[in-house]
Amino acid sequence: MADLSTFPPPSPTIQSTRVQSFVEEDESKSRVDLETGNEVETVNGADVSDKEVPAQEPSPPNEKSESAVVAIGPPPDGGSRAWLAVVGVSCAGFCTFGFANAFGVFQAYYTKTIPGVDQFSIAWIGSLQYSLIFMPGLLAGHLSDIGHLRPMLVIASAVLGVAIGGASGFLFMPSLGVVPQYFLKKRSTAYGCTALGSSLGGTILPIALRKLMAAVGFKWTIRILGFIIATFLGVMVLCVRPRVNRKKGGKFPIKDILGNRPLLFYVAAVSIMWFGIYNPLTFFDVYAQEKLGIPSTKSFYVIVTANGASIIGRLGSGLLADKLGPLNVQTAFCASAAILTIAWPYTRGFGSLEVVAVLYGICSGVFVSLLASPTSHMVQPHQIGATIGFTGTCMAIGALVSAPIAGQIVATSGGLNFAAVGGYSGAVVLLACLFSLASRYYALGGWKGKF
Repeated sequence: MADLSTFPPPSPTIQSTRVQSFVEEDESKSRVDLETGNEVETVNGADVSDKEVPAQEPSPPNEKSESAVVAIGPPPDGGSRAWLAVVGVSCAGFCTFGFANAFGVFQAYYTKTIPGVDQFSIAWIGSLQYSLIFMPGLLAGHLSDIGHLRPMLVIASAVLGVAIGGASGFLFMPSLGVVPQYFLKKRSTAYGCTALGSSLGGTILPIALRKLMAAVGFKWTIRILGFIIATFLGVMVLCVRPRVNRKKGGKFPIKDILGNRPLLFYVAAVSIMWFGIYNPLTFFDVYAQEKLGIPSTKSFYVIVTANGASIIGRLGSGLLADKLGPLNVQTAFCASAAILTIAWPYTRGFGSLEVVAVLYGICSGVFVSLLASPTSHMVQPHQIGATIGFTGTCMAIGALVSAPIAGQIVATSGGLNFAAVGGYSGAVVLLACLFSLASRYYALGGWKGKF
């Protein structure tokens, strides 16, 4: 069994390093040490930490100190303010991830309207947009941890219209760090609800874009889209409010992150996952038109179907994860998504493609729904934002090159080699699942347990 004593203590839902398993929350509680900002395990109010933390003199007012949490009690696991925060994070997902999930419509549009351009070149547009949602996460997450979340959200919302990619990175990833401040027992359920925004965007926006392009043209379609996104951003700014006050200043916890073996394996898993898991969403529309001969007025509904079905996976996975463990649920559904990714190019009709799209949507929706939940259980509360941001920045590489690689594969054999894309993408996702299993093993110190 691996020695986990050097790793940072887990979150309130995991016992101290002496017993690496989920606890019954009604028997264990946690508190936050006011002087160190570290979480201390308690049972019925008694301290059960592995060792005493010596008292420290408070820093002078003008001296910068480590980022710390001011204790205001355990997460409420509900209430109007908590669920409004979930609504706000969901709106951030609609404007960023949801819009990116609709890129399949633009992929098909650019293929038809830009002469001489191939799938490889067009795919770079969508992949760059995905990548920029995650790339600033390292900086954005740390700024969130040290008390700058609200100004960051306001500024990013203001510039989204002219810099949608970069601004998205200062909205989606840092807003995810607010959820653990409000939820403990229902944390994965809350994360599942936040993911509904991106699913809603991926379902509604493709239909709206298609209809508007036909009615008012491309330019006015983009303008109307801007008004829609501005509305959701307004709701997000009003609702996403940190519950925990942070001390200003503080260093990025790079040593804690790099010394956390379960976390590093998990970051590797989700980074590799991005090389394959969303490739079907990019090419469903093109495949239906080019391979099955489905007209464009109908083919884009495959994307709508997949994104709509992902609502089931996103919400249902949160409920399951609170009972079975977020990494357990995420790994199982991602492995299923890999099999469906391999299978979709072998469909021979619109009906069978729609069936695969439904199943794929449910399984792939679990991935983004639980993306931040395992991470939040691997580090101390005041490091969650930075850790989620670090994970996002690492994922940006896969998000950037995944679609172009798949587009280059499609471009072979006359541009119809979708089976090779499915095989490649599915194999990559299965490889990522192995890294997820390794993360789980090191987090629990063995194979048995809930994580």
